[in-house]
Amino acid sequence: MANVTLKQGEAKTLTLTVTDKDGAAVDLTGCTLFLALKRHKGDGDYTFSKNHSDFDVSQAAQGIVSVFLTATDTNQVPGPYVGELKVTFPGAPPATVEKSGDLTVIIEGAVTA
Repeated sequence: MANVTLKQGEAKTLTLTVTDKDGAAVDLTGCTLFLALKRHKGDGDYTFSKNHSDFDVSQAAQGIVSVFLTATDTNQVPGPYVGELKVTFPGAPPATVEKSGDLTVIIEGAVTA
């Protein structure tokens, strides 16, 4: 996955490319997506999360998806966070759910006047 640095309180579009173990793009057409971010891996609650309806999937066939992070999403205590993208592939139940490699997110403190 990726390493991302965000500014505290910054609204920003996060674009992710999902690849397989060989580095080839994974076709995400018809998949359902869920992004979650936590302060620490073992935490029970998410710092914030994004559901499938929050994603731009116009480039899903190329393995590229985008999600808009609001200023409220990123207005967190500065420091490192761990995230994951869960992908549910279409098909007969039980659906195949894949978890991406961990996404490292650093939230940098906002500069105040």
